[in-house]
Amino acid sequence: MKHSSPIINLFIILLVFTACNQKQELTQVNVTIQNNPQKQVVSLIGKSYGSSAVVLDTATMDAGNGSCRFETLTDAQGIYSVKFEADGRYILFSNDEPVIGITADWNNFSAYSASSPGSSSLKTLLVTFNNYLTAIDTLKSNSMRSETDSIKNIWNQAEQKKTQETQEYLLHYTDTAKTPAVALYALGILQQKQTDPAIMKPLITRLSNRFKDNEEVKKISEAYNAFLTKQMAMPAVGKTAPVFSLPDTTGQTVSLQSFRGKYILVDFWASWCAPCRKENPAVLAAFNTYKDKNFTVLGVSLDKDKAAWLNAIHKDGLTWQHVSDLKEWESMVVPLYSIEGIPFNVLLNPEGKIIAMNLRGDALEKELAAVLDNAGQE
Repeated sequence: MKHSSPIINLFIILLVFTACNQKQELTQVNVTIQNNPQKQVVSLIGKSYGSSAVVLDTATMDAGNGSCRFETLTDAQGIYSVKFEADGRYILFSNDEPVIGITADWNNFSAYSASSPGSSSLKTLLVTFNNYLTAIDTLKSNSMRSETDSIKNIWNQAEQKKTQETQEYLLHYTDTAKTPAVALYALGILQQKQTDPAIMKPLITRLSNRFKDNEEVKKISEAYNAFLTKQMAMPAVGKTAPVFSLPDTTGQTVSLQSFRGKYILVDFWASWCAPCRKENPAVLAAFNTYKDKNFTVLGVSLDKDKAAWLNAIHKDGLTWQHVSDLKEWESMVVPLYSIEGIPFNVLLNPEGKIIAMNLRGDALEKELAAVLDNAGQE
């Protein structure tokens, strides 16, 4: 059952390993390792957008100066990995050429080389990004060890500056990488920290313009635009709350719009939801405190069993108006308010605009005190 608070769905671009639905080509991968510590299995691994990693082929490499070869059909302009059984280490490469040579010394593994331009570009990205992460970790560590707030602030500011530099580097790399799969990989790293549409949308647009015929780039662009459309439709502070009409406990239709002129807490809950029932006393206390100050509550239940719903209202002493279409998670309010968990609520002003969301416990009391006190002074 869904009991938790709503989770905001941020668009997440998965790190892309292979480009789905593109023409497959025969790729040869030659792997040579000096000082290989033992005879071991080496795997060629691919990962399509949105799916699990797949072992495409395996080979056995002898100890010492070992080598192995893979020949397999791969999607054009993807990123793959060669994984070593001995300790799970791996090397990422791009199949932007039909024959890829990978060489490394087991005792100096990070100095590996991969022969294609895309693979070299990918390694540059990974090494530089890792250097940024190391620097950020050092600054964080210095901050934690600081004995005074003033010194801590200096380290924190340095960390923030280095984090900004990291994001700018990833932006630049996404804009300039010549291999689309490498550009998408940089984009995938960037989006884990950067979600501002003012930055991401132009970046993805530029990527689409540079690689007009790449199916994976098209897919990412379409997914991001769909995400933005959904985000714009989602309820948020400052937006007018989506209106709805639902039956009350007697079967009479009640419209949210009929509450215009009042501050109203639209409280989404259900009789079967233990966290909701635990939260009800806080909602009840707020209602009793502010019900004479142009404030009310509308309970919107995701119940299916009417008897259970009515019994919970009575048992918890919830004296405000209640509505439900008794369709549980199939209720029309679930997509309307992008509800992913309950209890969940939105506080509306008399004009029907959302002024706060997901107020729990003392937070509800404090918000109402601030809002209604200010309203009384106007």
